[in-house]
Amino acid sequence: MLASLPAAQATASKNQALLRCNVTYAGSTQIVETRVSKDPYVAPIHDIGGRFSFKAVMIGDHKKLNYIKLYAYLQGRDIDVPIHQATYKDPIKIGRKMRALTPINYLYAGEVERELQYQCFLGLRQQ
Repeated sequence: MLASLPAAQATASKNQALLRCNVTYAGSTQIVETRVSKDPYVAPIHDIGGRFSFKAVMIGDHKKLNYIKLYAYLQGRDIDVPIHQATYKDPIKIGRKMRALTPINYLYAGEVERELQYQCFLGLRQQ
């Protein structure tokens, strides 16, 4: 019975929802991957080119997603300033293949209106 545990864990992790966001600033794209969590405060904030920060939160369990929230911030000297927040609520369909959840979003901020772009895809984790 113990020998089957790794296979069961691999199958469970393969069938988990995965949110993959392509975040672009100054011609450089970072891929931000997020998995389902029960605590929105543990999701990491990603530095994007030293100018922006991006955070993706996916709350729910292995059976159902309650919501997805996407945050973008302009990095300041003392504090990051929120410039964008998007919420996707239940019902959220998760396909076997990655499909676009968002359009390509273009965000402008700062004194010289720097541009951040992002698009997120949702699907089941594939190994």
